[in-house]
Amino acid sequence: MANRWGLSVGAAVAGLVLTACGTGTEGEATPDDDTPATPAAESSPAGGNGAGEVPRVPNPVDVAPLEQDPCAALDDQQIDELNLEAGQPEELTDGEWICKYRYAADTNTVVSFVQSPTLTNGLSDVYDRKDAVVVFEPTDVAGHPAVVTQTHRDSRDQGYCDLQVGLTDSDVVTVVAQIAESNDDYPQGCAVAEVFAEEMIENLRGGA
Repeated sequence: MANRWGLSVGAAVAGLVLTACGTGTEGEATPDDDTPATPAAESSPAGGNGAGEVPRVPNPVDVAPLEQDPCAALDDQQIDELNLEAGQPEELTDGEWICKYRYAADTNTVVSFVQSPTLTNGLSDVYDRKDAVVVFEPTDVAGHPAVVTQTHRDSRDQGYCDLQVGLTDSDVVTVVAQIAESNDDYPQGCAVAEVFAEEMIENLRGGA
C-alpha cells in the first residue's frame, strides 16, 4: 500500500480509526454543528452552474459494486492491511448510504465512505454548491478529480475532512475522515481521506 504522506496508516500501526459521518453517536468524535457530509446539492443538468470548470473523470471506475454494497469500497486484504474492523453499512434518513470503518486500536477515529443520492451529476453538483460552503479546494486523487469541502466551518485543524471524489462524470463518493487527538495521524484528516480514497479507487479497478 502506497503511503506518500508519512502517515501511520498500515498493518503495523493501529493509529487510525474511523467515525460516523452525518450522524455522530455517543462516544464518537464529531465537530460542533459541522457534521461532515456531502454538500446538499440540488440535482442539476450536465450544463449546470459549475459546467465549464468542472474537471472530467478521464479514467472512470466501475461503481456497480458500491451500488450493491456501500462497504465494497475496500476489500478484505485492504481492511487487514489498514488494521480495520469490518465496515459497517448504514442508511441515513435522507437516503444516503455510508460505510464506517474503525481501526481496531482506536475507536475514536473513523473514516466513512458516503454515497449521496442528490449528487446525480457527479462533481458538477459539488461545483454548483461551491459558494454555499466555507471550504472548497479542488485536488486530485489517483488521477481522479476531487474537492475538499467543509460545509459550516473549517475544522481541518481538528482532524476533520470531507473529500468529494469523482469516480465517474456522474458518480461521487465522499470520504469523511474524523481523526481523534489521541491518534498519531491527528490532525491530518485530509491526508488520511486521500489515502482511503486511493485505496477505494485501486479496489474498484480490481487491484490494478
